[in-house]
Amino acid sequence: MKQVRSLLILILMLTVLVYSPASAHEGREVGDYTIEIGWREEPAYTGLMNGPEITITRHGGEEEHDEATPEPEGEHTNDGGDDHPEENTGVIGLEDTLQIGATFGPASKVLNLRPVSDEPGHYTADLIPMRPGDYTFRVFGTIEGIEIDETFSASDGQFSTVEPIEDIQFP
Repeated sequence: MKQVRSLLILILMLTVLVYSPASAHEGREVGDYTIEIGWREEPAYTGLMNGPEITITRHGGEEEHDEATPEPEGEHTNDGGDDHPEENTGVIGLEDTLQIGATFGPASKVLNLRPVSDEPGHYTADLIPMRPGDYTFRVFGTIEGIEIDETFSASDGQFSTVEPIEDIQFP
């Protein structure tokens, strides 16, 4: 009976780890872009493969229409500008022009940014956080020729703090 209960607890813990949603990502507008960043797996734990994930989108907006020349009655072109004025588009190709650095205390490291397949504007990097606490991510380089240098920190509550693996280890 004890073995069955232990197995059920282990399965429950693994389910929580695997299916826990990304709960804390910070979004920030930088010029014509929105940068959203956080841990790929949240909550983040020491000693487990993780890393930052970042989504960069270009702001959508209403297209300009010439008020003096109204559209003919019954004709309407659905270009997305009228129906979804806030729709954003993912910016692709940034793995070559943008970098992401991770900092913990005095230690820092630049990570290899790579695109996430089939998700334009979504990028990730691999990192195994080895110490619990607040990590900082710095996103720098260029987005479509525009210089970017933004810092995002767990200490400001912008994304989750790394928790000790002991919090979820059993027995």
